[in-house]
Parts: sequence; structure tokens; C-alpha cells
Amino acid sequence: MKKLIKLIMLALFCSLFLSVMLVTAKADCKTGGGNNTAAAKAAPESKRMVKEDQQITDDTYYITAQQAHRLLKENPHTVVLAIAYGKYPNFSKGHLPNAIQMSTNEVESQKNHWNILPASQLRKNFLNKGVTADTPVIFYSNDISAASRVAFAAYWLGVKNVKIIDGGQQAWTRAGYSMQKGNGGKVQPATDFGRSTVAHPEALIKTPKELLAAQKANPNLVLVSTRSWKEYLGNISGYSYIKETGEVKGAVYGRISKSSSDVAYLTNADGTIKNPTAELNYWKQKGITPDKEVVFYCGTGWRACVPFFIAKEQGFKDVKVYDGGWYDWNISHKKHPSEYPVQKGQPGKANFRIEKGNVAER
Repeated sequence: MKKLIKLIMLALFCSLFLSVMLVTAKADCKTGGGNNTAAAKAAPESKRMVKEDQQITDDTYYITAQQAHRLLKENPHTVVLAIAYGKYPNFSKGHLPNAIQMSTNEVESQKNHWNILPASQLRKNFLNKGVTADTPVIFYSNDISAASRVAFAAYWLGVKNVKIIDGGQQAWTRAGYSMQKGNGGKVQPATDFGRSTVAHPEALIKTPKELLAAQKANPNLVLVSTRSWKEYLGNISGYSYIKETGEVKGAVYGRISKSSSDVAYLTNADGTIKNPTAELNYWKQKGITPDKEVVFYCGTGWRACVPFFIAKEQGFKDVKVYDGGWYDWNISHKKHPSEYPVQKGQPGKANFRIEKGNVAER
């Protein structure tokens, strides 16, 4: 009997271990944790894009912790939003002073194919946090993609002063600034957002249909996949809730991510953004240049928002996010395969093919 119990317990343990391993293997941007374990040692300034002496303007999006600290002193009415998928991890144990939690689910939803919510709903959700078009807002997260995702929604909607802490909460603590425990700042909801129309409609391509229209209008449009190399080749989907693999036809590999839960080619070990020189040179080789219309996309939108803001800071004038990503394109492909073709393999190589339903072109 004891031997039977031991065997049952062993079987249960193995089953649990396998389940954990499978979940871990399928982690994506919403479940993978991003830079949650960023290095304690700060990257030298020469290896960072965001400089302490940079001039901060309305077109500056990433700022240092020191700059954030200074801005908060200069304007105490600035709203600080701690961003995460769901609840911010261990928020009550330590967060930036007066920070308010905001979930990425308040700017996107699975029902909406993980795309940005309608503007009317976004306005309500930001107003509930006390944010209007004229409110200075500082975003931070353990994963720069999460903060950039919500910041992008705010930018698109019309928040004029959008800032993201480079390196997140880790950078704040490394700088020696105090943390606050408890529930965070007192939310003071606002009632008037300050504008009724979207401020930057040009920044967002929502659906696969809109992407096709944009490509037809501009044959020189550069569509950049920010997904990992294995995702790009079609070897894996990168997501537990997406079975099919592949990329949007015509997509160029942007060398942004090493997995579906990071933007590792863009960030240092401490979570800060790398000096972009090497990445910009790589992009140039791929035809991703400031004079082009450049559209970034990933699986469900998170990873694409980081290079969007980086590109804007590096002088790209016509840069966009295709929000639907692989998730939405895949849904459309399954319904209308010839209209929404999929590519797999490496362009120019023997394994490359275009799939249009039952037809595969090489």
C-alpha cells in the first residue's frame, strides 16, 4: 500500500513538473516576466541610449530614473503609472512614491484580439487614473515592453506628455531613491479628457485589412517583424494560445527579440535600452531607414511598441505599429488564406515559401 501511495505521489509530481515546464516553454510577453530579474549593476552610459544630459522635450519618450525623479519634483501633479499584465508584482512591498497600478488589460483585450481598445474606452480608463490629454504621465514596469505598450496607447489617444523610465523600477532603486509601501497613490479620477478625437491616428494600423491597404498605398512600406528568429522562420508560434506558425507575407526580420517575452537585442542586462548604433546599422542593411514608412509588429503588440518609440527618438518620421500582429493575421489567414498569405522560412533560401491555403509558393 505504501509503495502504491509513493508511486501515485511520484506520478503527480512528474505531471506537475511537466505542466510547469510546458507553461514556461510557452511563456510570452504577457506571462514571461520580461526584465523582472534585471541585473543589479547598471550598464555604463556609453552602452545606453538614454543619457543623463539629454534634452527632454515632448518628443523624448525614454528617460532615466534621475530625470524622472527631477520631473516629479518639478511637477507634483505628474501621474506615475506602474504597469503590468494584471496586478503589478509585489506592489504593496515597494513601488515608486504615489504610483498607481494600471494593467495592460486596461488598454487591450483578448476579445479585441489583444489590440488597442476603442478610443472611447481608453479615455474612460485613463480618466479613471486621473489622466487627461494635458496630464504629465510617467510609466514604468519590470518589463519595458509592458510600459511601452500602455504608453503607446496613451500617445495614440492624445496624452501629450508621455515618459517611460528606462530600466523601470530597478533603475529607480539603483539610483538610491526611496520606495513606498502599501497601496500607492490616491487615485483622483478626471472627468474631461480634453479632446474627443485620437491625436495620432497615423501611428496605428489596427487590422490585417488596414495593413493590406497601407501596403497597396505604399509599395515601399517596410514591414518589420520584431519577433524572435525561431518565430520569424515559422519554427514556433511563441504563444500558448496561438497554434499556427509563420509571418505576414513580406515581413523583414528586425532582430529585436530572442524569445516571445523580451526585446533582448534592444536592452542591456540591467533592462535599460542599448546604445542603438549597432541596431540602426543592422536595420539599414535590411532597408529599415528613417526615410521609409516603417511598420513594426510582433505577436500581440507589446514588443512592437519599444522599437516604435526608439525609432521616433532616432529620427524616423513615418513609423507605425501594426497592432493586429501575427495573432490577428493568422486568424484572417485561416478564414481567407489567399487574401492574407503567410511566409515561412528565410527569404532568399531554399526553405522559404509563401502559403496561400493549400498552395505553397517557393
